[in-house]
Amino acid sequence: LHPRSTATRSTIEATHHLINSKPLQQILSHHTMTISSSRVIILSAAAFHPPSYSSAFLQKHVSGGKMSPKTSRLTKIKDGGNDDDLMPKLYSTIDEINRHLRCSGSIILPAADSARDNNDTSSSSATILNKIAAKTPPHLFLHFDVNETILLGDPAGGDSVQECINKIIAKSAFVSTIGMSHHLDGDQQMNGADDSATLKRSPSSGNICDSHQYEPTHWWNGSSIDNTNDNFPSPSPPPPLYTGWTYPPNSCPYYRTMYKQHAKKFTSSPHGQVYRPLYDKICMKMGLDCTNDDHDGQRQSNEEMNVFHNFLPAFWQTLMYYFPSSNKTDTSNNINDESALSALVIPEGDRMRVPPPPKVTLVLRTFGTDLPRVAAAISEFAKGNHPDYPLYSNEDLILEEGDLFCAGWSYRDHGNDDKEELVYSLYHDNNNDDQERTPVYSGDDDILNFLQSKHIVGIQDNYPFWRDNNHAPWAGKPVWTNTSVHGHDHHHVLLDDNIHNDPTDGAGGIRVPVLNNCYNRYESLHGQEALDLHGRYFIRVPTIRPSVEDDWFIRQIEMARWLVQLDCIDVTYRTETHWK
Repeated sequence: LHPRSTATRSTIEATHHLINSKPLQQILSHHTMTISSSRVIILSAAAFHPPSYSSAFLQKHVSGGKMSPKTSRLTKIKDGGNDDDLMPKLYSTIDEINRHLRCSGSIILPAADSARDNNDTSSSSATILNKIAAKTPPHLFLHFDVNETILLGDPAGGDSVQECINKIIAKSAFVSTIGMSHHLDGDQQMNGADDSATLKRSPSSGNICDSHQYEPTHWWNGSSIDNTNDNFPSPSPPPPLYTGWTYPPNSCPYYRTMYKQHAKKFTSSPHGQVYRPLYDKICMKMGLDCTNDDHDGQRQSNEEMNVFHNFLPAFWQTLMYYFPSSNKTDTSNNINDESALSALVIPEGDRMRVPPPPKVTLVLRTFGTDLPRVAAAISEFAKGNHPDYPLYSNEDLILEEGDLFCAGWSYRDHGNDDKEELVYSLYHDNNNDDQERTPVYSGDDDILNFLQSKHIVGIQDNYPFWRDNNHAPWAGKPVWTNTSVHGHDHHHVLLDDNIHNDPTDGAGGIRVPVLNNCYNRYESLHGQEALDLHGRYFIRVPTIRPSVEDDWFIRQIEMARWLVQLDCIDVTYRTETHWK
């Protein structure tokens, strides 16, 4: 816990009545750093699950402020377990799941027909590696979604940060669908799963559909979801969470079943309490009050006074990496640091890092109205006002009000035939009637020229248009590929939690150049062709990953850069396995 955080004090206050130790004021009179970290964590543990701890148990482990080293961590308070005993493993490929099942003696799942689950990371020839190292990479554009990608909690939608954390865990907790349904969703159709054992996934809007009528009884690994342990915490780890692009056969997220209604309190429910230590870990990492799952209006308004509240630390780490500090005394890793990449976990096989891009542009993308707040937070961070990164400074990330835009789609006749062309435009007002306002920038080339001139831009994309087109990817947030065809050497990458392995449902769209004798233009890519570009130009963000792994965004972006560079030298190299 942060030494001076509100969570530290509120946690101690909430647990003081449960323990027989030094008076509260005596504890608070010491700087937290002078108190052993083990003491603070065990105090927090008592608050997390007070019904599960008897006064005798607490007295045994917290007596007069003294603790045994063997019981100094939350995950060691029972049976001398390891720190990771209560933390679920995170898997992102079918191969990882099969290795887990093989070790436990369970039935092996069939391999999914997906490049994302191909774990072949064999290195290419030295010639290819040298070509990548010698080639100047393109201008990099990082398009970041806001809610549940870099920012937890959705005040407009009524979700507190704690509720959001519960939801992102529920979305990665997979249950078995064997015998539950005869409906087949888009993910499962493409992956060849048995249609007798799969569910139809709900659309991104969250509307209830058929899958929400089914009641799961087992987790994906066969353990019962009702096999709860009254003596929490259990000495055994919970079922692994899954964050891959392709659903494992015969499974779906807990969040997509009839129990979705309990997702906001998932880790407090009988089914999800096995994941409570993970919830606690994320709350503690973000300096949040782990003891309260409810949406406390007064607490939320107080926390929102801190402009940095609710942002994932992984986002700040990514900004520091791709936008190095101008402060020479800041020793944080960045993309120009030869040793920076060594901190990343690289797949098996020889890999050479892609040279740094000549320029990086940050583009914030949201359907909501939160751009001013996000812009303020990033600007304060860039000025060195973030308490956790006081040495960081970079004027390129100061976002001015004039660089915040609203986007809109419209149709126009492009003159060559009777077909209408779909045009993307940027405006300085949020009037949804695109016919009655004048765009500041209109058309793909005009917008790309503008983005190329900036270091940071904010765009509120057109939610009504996306909604009215049934949340189709092409109607959402566009990014561009193969821009060199029309004179731009760009690599655009969209990172968004609302991207799905479904050609009809998702927030991110792909715009590709069309060669035309009269003029250059782009058009939206549809179907499987667009999905095949996942990992290169758009990346689904399973929010649980960056919540616990500070370098997760960087690893995904660097893998995307690697794959695009391989494409540029016209080499067939189809490994798209996430860097874990």
